[in-house]
Amino acid sequence: MKRRVFGISLAGAFALAFAPVAAAPDALTAWFMRATAYNTEGAATKMSRPELLPGTPKSMTCHSEDGRPGLAGVWQLLAYDRVHHIAFATATTDQCSVALFRAPAPTVTVPNADLSGYATRLGLHVGSTYQSVRSTYGGGPEKSGASRFVVAYTSSVPDQTVALPHKKISLPQTVTIVVEAGRVSSISIYTDMSGEF
Repeated sequence: MKRRVFGISLAGAFALAFAPVAAAPDALTAWFMRATAYNTEGAATKMSRPELLPGTPKSMTCHSEDGRPGLAGVWQLLAYDRVHHIAFATATTDQCSVALFRAPAPTVTVPNADLSGYATRLGLHVGSTYQSVRSTYGGGPEKSGASRFVVAYTSSVPDQTVALPHKKISLPQTVTIVVEAGRVSSISIYTDMSGEF
């Protein structure tokens, strides 16, 4: 039995050694998930208004770009700020999602950009205080003393269907915030666009 387990382990080690291409996206996804806590389950606070995404300039807009590294299935890493250690990623498959987060340099090549001034339409950015988050989004749990925690907010974004005649709809939105040492280290905004179709 021990010999068989060792043989399976050895075969697995050889498979991993000769499969670096498959491991890279997994490592990038783990890097993204660790920094953003994206899709973290838990209670969410209803926001007093939706977190709308700016249209111009392309600061927090969801869009895709050819040749950018993929991660977490439908996400793309678009830029990394090597001075401020901030990354920007988007997802556009049946959604309009963005993530702005502090993280160590990724293991892939992406354009360098100054992301230190990027902010949501309601004014939050990496480095905002948790008190700013609570006042901007209309509440949220008290989290005194925790060195790192995740909070989520939900809202509905007014929109209309693509098909004619247009009908007014509300799209569900979730904002996930990671706070470290009292400051925002990650903002991810997920807006489900499937209701447009």
